[in-house]
Amino acid sequence: MPGLSYHDPFLAMATGLFTILAGLVALAGAYLYFFGLSPETKRAMEKQALKTMGENKLSYMAKDQINKLPTSDHDDVKTLKKGISDLAGGAMQHPLGEQAGETTDRLTSPLTGR
Repeated sequence: MPGLSYHDPFLAMATGLFTILAGLVALAGAYLYFFGLSPETKRAMEKQALKTMGENKLSYMAKDQINKLPTSDHDDVKTLKKGISDLAGGAMQHPLGEQAGETTDRLTSPLTGR
C-alpha cells in the first residue's frame, strides 16, 4: 500500500545528532570511570565547592566533626550543638584556618588516597 512508509529528514537528522551526543557522553563517562579525575582537579573542585559554601577546609571539617556528635531529643541541646558548630566553623574562616586545613589535608592524604 502506498503511503504507509514515512520518512522525515528532520527526524532522521535529530536522531543522528542525539545518537552522537549520547555516544560522546558515554565515552566521557567511560573515561572518568576507568581513569578518574586527577588529584589536582579534585582539589580544585573541592576548593570551589567550599568557596561557594563560604567555608574553608578547616571550618568545614570542624563543623562536620561537631555535627557527628550524637544528638538528643531536647531542642536546647540541638540548638547548643548548632551554635557551637557555627562558632567553631566561623572562628576558622580566615587565611590561617585555610592554611591549617590545607596542611591537615596534605598530611592525611596518604591515608585518604587523595
